Amino acid sequence: MVPNADLATRDERSTGISRSIPRLALFTFAVLFVIHLLDYLDRNILTSLQPQIRESVGGMNGGDANARWGMLATVFLVSFSLFSPVMGWLGDRYRRMWLLAAGVAVWSLATIGSGLARDFSHLVLARSLLGIGEATYGVIATTILCDLFRADLRSRVMSAFYLAMPLGSAMGIVLGPIIAKNYGWHNAFFLVGAPGLIAALLVLFLPEPIRGASEGVDARRLKEQEDAGTTREDYIDLMVNSSYTYSVFGMAVYTFAIGGLLVWIPAYLFNTRSMDQERATQYLGVATLAASIIGMTTGGWLADKLAKTRPGALFIVPGLAMLCSIPFVIIALLSRSEPVIFGCIFAAEALMFVNTGPCMAIIANVVQPNLRAAAFAISYAAAHFLGDIWSPLLIGKAADLFGQPDTMKSSIGQLLAAIGALPTQKAGQHPENIVAGLLLVVPALLLSGVVFLAGARHLPREMALMKAKLKAPPAHPASPPLG
Repeated sequence: MVPNADLATRDERSTGISRSIPRLALFTFAVLFVIHLLDYLDRNILTSLQPQIRESVGGMNGGDANARWGMLATVFLVSFSLFSPVMGWLGDRYRRMWLLAAGVAVWSLATIGSGLARDFSHLVLARSLLGIGEATYGVIATTILCDLFRADLRSRVMSAFYLAMPLGSAMGIVLGPIIAKNYGWHNAFFLVGAPGLIAALLVLFLPEPIRGASEGVDARRLKEQEDAGTTREDYIDLMVNSSYTYSVFGMAVYTFAIGGLLVWIPAYLFNTRSMDQERATQYLGVATLAASIIGMTTGGWLADKLAKTRPGALFIVPGLAMLCSIPFVIIALLSRSEPVIFGCIFAAEALMFVNTGPCMAIIANVVQPNLRAAAFAISYAAAHFLGDIWSPLLIGKAADLFGQPDTMKSSIGQLLAAIGALPTQKAGQHPENIVAGLLLVVPALLLSGVVFLAGARHLPREMALMKAKLKAPPAHPASPPLG
């Protein structure tokens, strides 16, 4: 058993935060990071197996094939977003490690179920269940990390935690074709889903930190705030918290862009640029891996460093990064040179990944601990409902639409043709224009950068307000004891 004497758990209320990072905090971070890695590996292995699935699964190769493929990402995100607020409410009231273990088990079983699919409806069901399981983990794990690490470390900690997102995605993109080639695409889902069941059992043995343990506030006051729970007025205050709303909306527009890119870039490489599937996924995986390490590490470190003297840097750093990513996206989509394509994909992803840690830190820094699960849940739901629920489907529809000769004769089609966004057609498939679809991410990146920059002026005031509320006695009676 891991020693737990250096962490404020539900049974150890006598301390708020240790002077150094406790060993159990680092161990818990490591466990949550590995699970997060499995999460995104499970989620993105589907993308890398597009050719095999479209050939063998019923209903996946008609005239609306691209729209249906985009719909698989959409149904996952709809279930994720609808279930996130439910988990936010539960996560602020009940024992989080139990909820976490249940979520990991559900998504692992759903991944295994994807490997059993025989037609389109089976895949829709499996991806919907995957969204429910991942919503649980996405909401709960973040709040636990907020309680384990101080505010001055959060941008780096969140960047490190969310590094699992592109790393897992890259692993899914690279491993999918390799496993499918040697053992069949069905077994690819079985092999990546099984470890999650083991991880779900491990989570049950992790102690749970008291909500707000890292805030430097007396543990008895934290206990009072935790037991008092939240009121309707607390949720209303959250919705008018400017730092929170700017962060959520900026992430939503960014999510539209990155979600669409992650789903459609492999198809762009395979179909539009006629690259070998295995080689292209390996190069893409390496580019994504390098971009994630550099982008998230740099973003977290730089935002934390600058925020010591200028808190608004948590907004400014990601805002500038979003704007700088735009030219690289455009060049990657229009170039025909493989080195240029992968180089610009790397640069664009590195800049986009800068935002993750700072944005999560913003939410943690302006929201009280007993409201954070709901705050993160609402942010995820909003980001997906306003972002990548729509982008894979819209990109797919645009790819189908601008693949047709009549549409390319329109004024927009002629403009696309003038810049080199031309339709392509593979043997046995309908014509498509994936470049035209992917260009939808450019205005999204522009809007995201503007929103982040606009939010910077509100952050110092709202950080101070959160800390003042946490130190004050609860304004309402205690709710029933937590589970």
